[in-house]
Amino acid sequence: MCRIVPSLLLAAGLLAGNAEAQLHAVPITVPGALYEMERYSVLAPPGDDWFELMRDKKYVYFGKKIASRTHSFIATAISTSITEKFANPEAFKDYVSRSLPLRGDERQTVVENRVEMDDTLGRYCVRYYTKGEDRDALYAAGQTLSVETYGISCLHPDYPSLSIDVSYTERGQPTESSTALQAEGESFVRSLKFTSR
Repeated sequence: MCRIVPSLLLAAGLLAGNAEAQLHAVPITVPGALYEMERYSVLAPPGDDWFELMRDKKYVYFGKKIASRTHSFIATAISTSITEKFANPEAFKDYVSRSLPLRGDERQTVVENRVEMDDTLGRYCVRYYTKGEDRDALYAAGQTLSVETYGISCLHPDYPSLSIDVSYTERGQPTESSTALQAEGESFVRSLKFTSR
C-alpha cells in the first residue's frame, strides 16, 4: 500500500486540531530552511507563521498559523518502503491512483480524485489531487468544509523500493480558500530533491 493514504489520514487528524501535534509545534524561523531527510530533502514552506509539527528521518509535517478557526493549512513530506515493482511509469500512476481514498468515512466524503504523470522531478513521479467535504469539523457550527490536497508521489530514482510523497492540504469554507497559501504549498512540493546517502 502506498503511503499516500496514511499521509492523508494523518493530515486529516492534524487539520482536525490534533492537540498532541500542536503541543509540540516549533516555529519555523527561517522560511525555506533545508530539511535533509533519509534519501530526500525538502525546503520548509516559504512565508510567515509556519510551524514544524512532527519530524523524524522519514517524514516532516508543517502547519500554518491562521486566524480563522475553520481554516487550516498543512504541508507534509513522507517516505515509505514499498514491495511492488513497476514495469513503467504508467503502472506507478495506476498504483498511486488506487491508493487514493475513494469514499471517505462518517465524517468526510471524497468528492474528486485526479492523477497525472509529472516528470519534472523524475520519470516515476505522479501529481495527484483529492477533494473532500468535512461535515463535522470543530468550530464549523455544522457547516461543511472543503478539504483539498495537492501532492506529488515519486519513486526514488536510485532506490525504486522507496516512495516519497510531498503534499499540502487546505481545509476551510469556500470563501477562505487562499491562492497565496496554495503558492506556498506549491513551492514546498517543488522543493523535493532526491539524495543517495
